[in-house]
Amino acid sequence: MNSRFTHVFATGLLALTTGCAGSYAPIRPERIATYISSPSSGPVEMAYQFDALRLRGNKKYVKKEAKKGYHVAAVRVTNNWDREVNFSRDLTLMYGDRPITPIPGAIAAHDMKQGVAIYLLYLLLNPTVGATQDPLTGRMTGGTTLPIGPFIAGGNMLGASGANKNMRNDFASHDLTNRTLKPGETVYGILSLRESAVAPLRVEMRAATPPPAVALPAATPANKPTETIR
Repeated sequence: MNSRFTHVFATGLLALTTGCAGSYAPIRPERIATYISSPSSGPVEMAYQFDALRLRGNKKYVKKEAKKGYHVAAVRVTNNWDREVNFSRDLTLMYGDRPITPIPGAIAAHDMKQGVAIYLLYLLLNPTVGATQDPLTGRMTGGTTLPIGPFIAGGNMLGASGANKNMRNDFASHDLTNRTLKPGETVYGILSLRESAVAPLRVEMRAATPPPAVALPAATPANKPTETIR
């Protein structure tokens, strides 16, 4: 293996590990020890922790979170009732003093994903080393061009795509949409909230829907007595 090839190969391997794509570390809400307990007025309790992406060091996605107007929170929900509770059907998520609806995990992950195609610009990065300048014309001649652009572009695109996939999977596996909690069960989730500022979170039981009224059968009119014609 000649020295030129060794140099190019080593440079390419270095580019694969020193790009600008951000990685994604799973939030793991079940391991968070800094939950804030919400006041509870019913059988279901919630605790929450904002800055869930920042806590795991996901700097690239923290920037996307702020740019897209999201606040990502990890939550712990416990059903203390003697019957099943559906998070979407039976509970109202309160944000301060008003109800809100979380953005589905798949949509939030798509909104906050990092760009992939942007790293194609690295294809233009192919420096030349060892060139000499002609003192008369000022032109650079000779030298060796190092084709490191494709290595950097490919490494960053693979890294960004893989990180986006990891984020999608994490949000999907912790999506509480239509999640049913069994009696006594505690579940952990990730809530993506499209809000400009943070506010206390809590859940409230929805008002019970009254059963439909049962229509009574119409009364049968009594037969009139037959009039006798004299």
